[in-house]
Amino acid sequence: MANITRRSALQSMAVAGTGLAVGATGAAAQDGQMMAKPAAPGMKVPAYAPVVYKLDDLVGLNKDMLEQHYKLYAGYVTNTNKANTALSEMIAAGKTESADFAETRRRLGFEYNGMRLHEYYFGSMKSGGSPVDAKLKAAVEAVWGTWDAWMADFVRTGMMRGIGWSMLYQDPWNGALSHHWISDHEYFHPAGFTPILVMDVWEHAYVLQFGAQGRKAYVDAFFKNVDWGVVAKRLK
Repeated sequence: MANITRRSALQSMAVAGTGLAVGATGAAAQDGQMMAKPAAPGMKVPAYAPVVYKLDDLVGLNKDMLEQHYKLYAGYVTNTNKANTALSEMIAAGKTESADFAETRRRLGFEYNGMRLHEYYFGSMKSGGSPVDAKLKAAVEAVWGTWDAWMADFVRTGMMRGIGWSMLYQDPWNGALSHHWISDHEYFHPAGFTPILVMDVWEHAYVLQFGAQGRKAYVDAFFKNVDWGVVAKRLK
């Protein structure tokens, strides 16, 4: 009896399977029947809605600017829903090899993160902020030595040239904290890390009130409104 390897057995199964498929198609054709191709299922599309935040009395931050910023966030929510719907429709229509499908799938990360990062950002702000949380203070001091040293490093990240986000992350594997610069929403996120503090430093976050050179004044105003209790709850 000849030796049958795993590879040769799999190849034989593949050939046999192909033969069966061809045979069935041929029989159906002889009977004058058309075999209908089953419709491809689309994706189950989640529906997102903008979260409502109280932003009209934040200390040192202009109400009109914040309203414009919120509208931008709501636009990311809308575009996330549109992208998911479009992908589902293209999958159902069998258009997954199209350039539109590829571009929409690539774009989804930008829109989705634009939505979610703004929710971390707005969600950690309230008028006048709140006292520094002891748990958070101990966690950052274990890495940076002092609260002021941590704060200086976070601000340093946010003052880097370019548009993006300054973010304090926690590694869920070991609890380690680290700062990261995120640009274009979907780039440079450390995989699996948890956002703890998120600060938007795109120009739309401050230029209307503080001008093109006013990022530092905006950062100072941002920290007057941080709800440290909310931030601390993101720690594991």
